[in-house]
Amino acid sequence: MISDNLVKKLADIGFMASTSGLRKQAFAIFAGIETAKPKSVLPDIGYALEFMNKKKYQQAIALLQRHALPKDPDNAPVKAFIALALMLDGHNKECEACLYEIKDSNDSAAIHMANQIMEHIHSN
Repeated sequence: MISDNLVKKLADIGFMASTSGLRKQAFAIFAGIETAKPKSVLPDIGYALEFMNKKKYQQAIALLQRHALPKDPDNAPVKAFIALALMLDGHNKECEACLYEIKDSNDSAAIHMANQIMEHIHSN
């Protein structure tokens, strides 16, 4: 059995691969996580990040809403990535509504991401 800590580390490596243009490696990592932990939202976030890297924001939003949220409807990181894709696609009002759902979260990384997105929206 794979530990949650190892899954998080693998996901971090997958995110780094994705943002470094190592698409095949990122997909392989996320597919492995998905196989080991089918209820994890991390592969969904990883696949959505790949869509965002290609400026396919609507596909990223749809993937997160259809696959990640049903697994964990209150997951703050999922909502933060939905908000990011909404902002990148020019839907700032919808983005802000999504960000307000994160404010009471206990996830400091998601709250930080939400604050950064909100700052970006209000600085433009």
